[in-house]
Amino acid sequence: MKLHHYTNTIKYLYYILFFVLPFVVLPVNSELFEFNKILFIYLIATLICGVWLLRSFQEKRFAIRRTPLDIPIGIFLVSQIISALLSIDQHTSFFGYYGRFNGGLLSILTYIFLYYGFVSNIEKNKNKVIKAIFGISAISSLLVVLWGLPGTFNHDLSCLLFTSKFDNTCWTAQFRPAERMFSTLGQPNWLGAYLSITFFIGIFLSFTSQSKKWRLIGIIGVLSSYVGILLSRSRSSMGSLVPGTILLSLYLLILFLNNKHWFSSFKKKLLLIFLGGLIVITFITKTGIPQVDSLLTFSFLKKQAPAPIAVTAPVEVTKSLEVVGGITESLDIRKIVWKGAWELGMQYPLFGTGVETFGYAYYSVRPVAHNLTSEWDYLYNKAHNEYLNLLATTGWFGLGSYVLLMMWMGGLIILRIIKYKSDTTSVLFYLALIGIYISICITNFFGFSITVINTYWYLTLGFLVLYGEPDSIPNTNHNRVSLAQTGIAILVVLWLLNSIGTYWVADFKYAQSDAALKSNNTEASVRLLQEALALRDEHVYEDKLSYALAQYAYLASYQKQKDKAIEMIDIAEKLNLKSIKSSPQNVLYWKTRVKNQFIFYQMSLDKKYLFTGLAALDEATKLASTDPKIPYFSATYYSLLYDDEKDIKQKKLFKDKSMESIEKAIALKPDYGDAFYLKVQLLKKYGNKVEGKKLLEWYIPRFAPTNEEIKKELSSF
Repeated sequence: MKLHHYTNTIKYLYYILFFVLPFVVLPVNSELFEFNKILFIYLIATLICGVWLLRSFQEKRFAIRRTPLDIPIGIFLVSQIISALLSIDQHTSFFGYYGRFNGGLLSILTYIFLYYGFVSNIEKNKNKVIKAIFGISAISSLLVVLWGLPGTFNHDLSCLLFTSKFDNTCWTAQFRPAERMFSTLGQPNWLGAYLSITFFIGIFLSFTSQSKKWRLIGIIGVLSSYVGILLSRSRSSMGSLVPGTILLSLYLLILFLNNKHWFSSFKKKLLLIFLGGLIVITFITKTGIPQVDSLLTFSFLKKQAPAPIAVTAPVEVTKSLEVVGGITESLDIRKIVWKGAWELGMQYPLFGTGVETFGYAYYSVRPVAHNLTSEWDYLYNKAHNEYLNLLATTGWFGLGSYVLLMMWMGGLIILRIIKYKSDTTSVLFYLALIGIYISICITNFFGFSITVINTYWYLTLGFLVLYGEPDSIPNTNHNRVSLAQTGIAILVVLWLLNSIGTYWVADFKYAQSDAALKSNNTEASVRLLQEALALRDEHVYEDKLSYALAQYAYLASYQKQKDKAIEMIDIAEKLNLKSIKSSPQNVLYWKTRVKNQFIFYQMSLDKKYLFTGLAALDEATKLASTDPKIPYFSATYYSLLYDDEKDIKQKKLFKDKSMESIEKAIALKPDYGDAFYLKVQLLKKYGNKVEGKKLLEWYIPRFAPTNEEIKKELSSF
């Protein structure tokens, strides 16, 4: 095969990557969006690797190009490797947090490989290839917006594809496409971050393309990206457009004043199209920001009704805790999480807790204020700020090396603008890159990078390196690729493809097992998890299988299958301890141990399981001292020990411990309804019916105003 066949194949693989990646979504996995996207990236990287190997065999050298960004990329990679080696969970640091997948050392290595694969193999018509990728990106983003648009009218195309129902009912309450579009990206902010990139790509195509077709694609790309950003209601994405747009506008103004002949009649019309189109779109779709939308509807001009006169209450009402309705403002939650991330960075200043371990480490510094938010029980596996996330998980070395890469890239863009200042097309290209660069920096500040964004980030580095370069001089040292060399390349590709396929099948079975467990088909869940674990050594699977086996043991015990129940308990215990050993600072695995011991106690009424559970709760407290659920469960355990104890002194000790634990849970979360209700039950059990009734009377209007069963309990005091 001739050399240009290899390079052309690699070029088209990059085209496929940029076009297909945003659409990769499958409903049969544990995570619909990011999991399948990261595996698709691994798939494309594997194919590029195979072709690159064949090319290297033909040239008798592995042609990897030196670039101006080698030093900052190398330093950043070293920081990630060291952090992964010193991680509190090396498995997670390498493969990524299960459920997010993107961001682990493996993904970082893949993105860097894609960068070098691009700059080392695109040797001819470099500007044309980059422009083709831009055009492909603009078309892809248009299709992404069109796919998500019906969902804003309660007719989601994904639901039609997945469930054959042309509505929004396939999504849980967490996903509301009618309120905020997310299309095939998974979350509104992710969609907005992606479209803020394609917005600047469209501007570049519109002003620099000679072909009417590409100009039209650019125009439609800009307007559709803007529509998608507004419908995503992503404020960070809206804000990320401002700096780049201002820079481009200033440059166009300077061109108009100093180089009027560049402004053809079409380009003047183009400015009017963009200006008019963006204004009209803003008025039609609105922004989702009340202060801005009130200006768009001119509601500020409407006569406001006079505010009612405040009347002082004749009797002072004692203040008490009340459940706060609605959802906590996302920025308020982010500030709390950011505080925890900063604290982690201070505790692990050099190399952090380990790449992608924020989901485990955050519990140790989780501010008490998090308990008073609507997302108090959510697991935060990212800091929702890329830079603080890097600080927490990779330390100052990791964050510093990433900032160095950003600054190096920014400096290189500025140098290129100075170098090519007389070439308008080149300056517009670099200004578009600045727009992309700034938009990623801003959206990453208020969120975190995902597969699509990281792909653009690392390949934008490649665009910067290659744009404006002349064709490379081809290597004339061509040889035939031997059968053995072809076999080696094929074996490498097949091994990697098998690893990717095994990963996908294992996750598919894991997702099926979760569905089976939720439908109380415990036996099927156990079988599927065992199959998943046979395919892939993953402590997430071990943890889930341990819990499923505990439930299966309970079912066997209920069916009088004593030997089988004992066997299941033994296996569940071993798996639980193995998962804890694999990730000792993962509080979720200790919580699994707590739940398992409770199930075992229900089966046997053997107090040893309660003591083992309390020991696990003590370990969990060390890892997550502000989690109110831990003392809540401790109170339950001590209450059960109280019921089972005959010794008066020991009985009093368990009583005091249970009350102490429930008070701690309430102190950590003063609006914890379940904890207040458990306190009512404990007071009743311990004979303090007066206080119990008083607390229940306080509890009902705040936490259970329509619960008739709880209201009837008042008569039992």
